[in-house]
Amino acid sequence: MNKLKKYLSIFLVITLLITGMGINGAVFNIFAAEEKVLYTATVNVDDALNVRAGPGTTYNTIGSLKPNATVNIYSEKTDNGWYKIGYGTGYGYVSADYLKNVKPVLEYDYDADFETNLTKQGFPESYKVKLRELHANHPNWIFTADHLSMTWAEAVKNESTVGKSLIQNVSSTPDSYKSMMKDAYNWDKGNYIAYDSGNWVTCEPDLVAYYMEPRNFLNENYIYMFLDQSYNPNLQNSEGLQKILKGTFMEGEFPEDTYETWNDVIMDAAKQSGVSPYVLAASIIIEQGTQGTGGSIKGTIKGFEGIYNFFNVRAYASGGYDAVTYGLMYAAGEGSLGRPWNTRAKSIIGGAAHYANGYVKRGQDTLYYKKYNVITPTYYINQYMTNVQGAYLETGKLKNAYSSVSSDAALTFAIPVFKSMPEVNSTKLPTEKGANNYYLLSLKVDGKSVDNFDKYVNSYEMIVPSSTKEITVAATVQSTASVSGAGKIALKEGKNTITLTVTAASKKTAKYTLSVFREEGSGDSGNPGGGEPEPTIPDPTVTGKYPISTYVSGVKVGTTVSDFIKNFGVKDGTAKLFGANGKEKTSGVIATGDQIAVYDNKGVQRLKYNIIIFGDTNGDGKISLVDLARVQKHLLGVTTLKGNQSTAADANRDGKLTILDLARVQKHLLELTEIKQ
Repeated sequence: MNKLKKYLSIFLVITLLITGMGINGAVFNIFAAEEKVLYTATVNVDDALNVRAGPGTTYNTIGSLKPNATVNIYSEKTDNGWYKIGYGTGYGYVSADYLKNVKPVLEYDYDADFETNLTKQGFPESYKVKLRELHANHPNWIFTADHLSMTWAEAVKNESTVGKSLIQNVSSTPDSYKSMMKDAYNWDKGNYIAYDSGNWVTCEPDLVAYYMEPRNFLNENYIYMFLDQSYNPNLQNSEGLQKILKGTFMEGEFPEDTYETWNDVIMDAAKQSGVSPYVLAASIIIEQGTQGTGGSIKGTIKGFEGIYNFFNVRAYASGGYDAVTYGLMYAAGEGSLGRPWNTRAKSIIGGAAHYANGYVKRGQDTLYYKKYNVITPTYYINQYMTNVQGAYLETGKLKNAYSSVSSDAALTFAIPVFKSMPEVNSTKLPTEKGANNYYLLSLKVDGKSVDNFDKYVNSYEMIVPSSTKEITVAATVQSTASVSGAGKIALKEGKNTITLTVTAASKKTAKYTLSVFREEGSGDSGNPGGGEPEPTIPDPTVTGKYPISTYVSGVKVGTTVSDFIKNFGVKDGTAKLFGANGKEKTSGVIATGDQIAVYDNKGVQRLKYNIIIFGDTNGDGKISLVDLARVQKHLLGVTTLKGNQSTAADANRDGKLTILDLARVQKHLLELTEIKQ
């Protein structure tokens, strides 16, 4: 009976995944599928939270949860303050006193028309999970997929070029947010290079990727980043606008006699330009500050008295002028859009027209496209702001304004979908505070600098004579970084690849490769001092039965360490097995993540391979329900399998992680088919 229940549980998981039902965006406990998740919560302890067999401390402890772990709650709080949670292959109980952020799980009634529309538009599955949540609360909202012409990697690369996306270099900005790439950092002076007044510096590409990733913002707070910016009197009004203006320098009376309030002038600018008044107001606040401290609207800058530039049009440093001055030069010039902008009203109305003509009417009609121009043919230029957080910050203000609009309103959101989007969103804000100094400052071989060394170049080659059987590689980095892989290196004839790994203070890494070609020799060329030549040490070769590519496969589940070593087989050398923790492993069974190292007869390591057991994603040497859950959570985007775990999860060995791999693990557990090793 227990075996049947296990099989039915596994079958239910696959059914839910195939149909797209039962996925609420929360952590989904597949083993508790027969009950409904009521809440999600976060563990709030410093060390570990005990999970008990029943609701109280008199019950046995069945396990523990780490700090900040997410849990599913399957019951209301008991009278003595305990919750029933999903744990392992069933349930457990924890005290409510040690949980935080207890939130009800959103109900989603399956909507066939909505699902068909999402699929027809080509939304990836990872988008659908979050769009379902929004649809449940706002059934009239319309989501359109903008399929873009460039790949995700290409877009991030272009938006990460020096000076393109910036972050302010202030004490509250972690160094891990800032790039140290070429022309972004001055290594001689030890400072970041500013690309705009106010000391704005180039972002680390990981930060750009986070703010560009649409899936990070498909939620109630930030979906407005993708909202159409056109003026629509049915959706935008003075009441909503006032919510944005409240608490800012534009809350009350307008200081000129042309309009009574700031609200009035912005509403008029919206009607004339065709741009949402909410977007106009949010833009001004971002550009000039909540209290209006920006230099472009003071009207007192020497040489530009009485000139205003509320939207900071052309306000960037150029030609020896700072950003404010260069922008005011534009505002003061004769021309279209009501220039010179010698009143506040002219600046607001003219700036709104400039924004409409230059962005909204060109197709850059969302806050996202305003910052990242991936939608019009002039890709990556004509971007309204360099602040990488610009769209994110303005979105928060828009949400507040739209709170006055009925939840039944048919708002339209254009959501970017790049080519070759990763199946799982792995972007995140850098958590470490250290610098991204993952660069070598010098690279020497036997005391001499490598030819044409450049810290920004990660690959080098050199040729040495056949008599050179060993070299000493030395590398230096900044004091807060570290480097591994240097030292004395034995050389075989032919190509030798040496990998140096630099770990930055931010914990990010970069790899440098040095390919050393040792010439083939004969006679006593390796013995210039005369006498008997040093005997040649033959290269070790693997003679065993296991297939080897970039890893070792073909290892049956349950293979012992001794049997593996015997069947691995090495000629002219020896082999040692190491666990995933780096320590030598002499007993137990082989597991994903183990490594086999091959040494020549002088004890010099020549080869090293990871070992993969397909289906064993957690490295315990078995294929179990735990592995099934790990593959499922990866496909749902709850967690991400990486490295050896990801390789092992590819149970059908097609190079991708899909529902087919989940099905393969399921069939293995049901003893229908065996995963081929």
